Amino acid sequence: MNTPTNPANEPEPMTFAEIRALLQQTAQVSAENTRAIAEMRAAIADLTAAQNRTNQEVSTLKGWGLELYCERNPQIFADELGMIREEIISKREIRHIAYEAEMAGAITSDQYSNLSRADLFIYARRKSDNRPFCLVVEASYQVDNEDVDRASERANILDIILNRYQPRHLNGQAMPIVAGTNITPAAHSNLKFFNVTYVPVQNGNQLTNPPE
Repeated sequence: MNTPTNPANEPEPMTFAEIRALLQQTAQVSAENTRAIAEMRAAIADLTAAQNRTNQEVSTLKGWGLELYCERNPQIFADELGMIREEIISKREIRHIAYEAEMAGAITSDQYSNLSRADLFIYARRKSDNRPFCLVVEASYQVDNEDVDRASERANILDIILNRYQPRHLNGQAMPIVAGTNITPAAHSNLKFFNVTYVPVQNGNQLTNPPE
C-alpha cells in the first residue's frame, strides 16, 4: 500500500514573476562572469606585454653591457684570433675616413651610414706574419642571423674604403666579427657562408663590473 504524499512537503509552484526574476538574476550572473573573464584575459595580456617589454629591455641592457665590456677588453679578440698589438679604432675616426671615402666616390651615403652603426672597430696584427687587420665587431648577448649579416656587410664596406680610398693612417684587411655569450644555431650555420668569425665572450658578472 502506497503512503500518500503530504501536500505540505511539496514545493510551492513558482509564479511567472518569480520565474522572470530568476531568469534575470541568472542572466546578470552570466554577464558578470563574462565581464570578469574578459577583465582577467585583459589583465593577463597586459602582464604578458609588460613581461615582453621587460625581457626586451633586459636583452638590450645585456647587449650594451657586452659591447662596453668588449670595448674595454679588446685583448679577448687578439687572444681568440692569434693577434697582437690590438687597439680600439674610435668611431669618430671611422666616420671621418668613411666621410672622406664618400666624398671621393668610393662608397655611397647609405654605406657611410651603415658602417657608422657598427658596434666596435679594432686594429690588430696577426702574430704569425704581422699582417694588419681591421676587425668590424657586432656584439650581442645572443648572436643571431642579423648580427652575422651586419658584420659581413659592414666589413665589406670598410674593405672597399681600405682598398679603393686607401686612407694613409689605416690599412690592412677588414675582418667581420660577431661576439656574444651565445649564438643561435641558425647564425652559427651561416658563419662560414658569410666568412664571419664568432668570438665567444663568457664574461659572467663582468658585464656590470669594471675591468681591473
